[in-house]
Amino acid sequence: MKLKDCDNCLVYGSDKKPLARARAVMVEENVFRLYFGNYKLRNAKLKTIVDFYDGQQGLVRCQCDLVVKQKNAGQGLDGEWMAEGTISKVFDVVQRQKDLRVKVHIGLEIVSDDGTFTSGIVQNISAGGLYITTSYRMVPGQYFSFIYTFENEQRRVTARVLRVTRIASQSSYGYGCKFVELSPDDEADIRKFVYRKQIEKQLKRKDKIGY
Repeated sequence: MKLKDCDNCLVYGSDKKPLARARAVMVEENVFRLYFGNYKLRNAKLKTIVDFYDGQQGLVRCQCDLVVKQKNAGQGLDGEWMAEGTISKVFDVVQRQKDLRVKVHIGLEIVSDDGTFTSGIVQNISAGGLYITTSYRMVPGQYFSFIYTFENEQRRVTARVLRVTRIASQSSYGYGCKFVELSPDDEADIRKFVYRKQIEKQLKRKDKIGY
């Protein structure tokens, strides 16, 4: 399999639990290198599951053979460990990234299509849309925009309200929204942001449980 736009991944241990995040560099079809900030692999050679994030294809879960070669010296970042790997089996695109949704708590200033500025809190987000709460009343079909730095560059994003929920306990409204007219760069940044947050949550859950 040829991953088209992949720069990071999540490596699982032999117990199929999330183990470590790694920077991924594709060498050729089915061949890659991984660079770990923290060396947590107990074995120099192992067959395991790796979730690759591909900017074009989404989250791709593969069975891989890894060989930890050496501590990374003079290549990339100091202190990294390097593993060479091959993809032996592609299980599937687990979820297309448009459908992979992650819980967040992000405060934003939004501007509606009638020019009204108000604040809102993004509760969850995917590459296809978001769920946001705000005291400002909008209706299905209404548009709004906001500015946010998902990766390294500020992006202005426009969304359209699909569903409205009244949150009586908070005197506010919840809006299920779809992104509209995303540029390829905008979509790629949001996909990377969602995937990074998903990995962070998985690793935090692992540390909390203690496996």
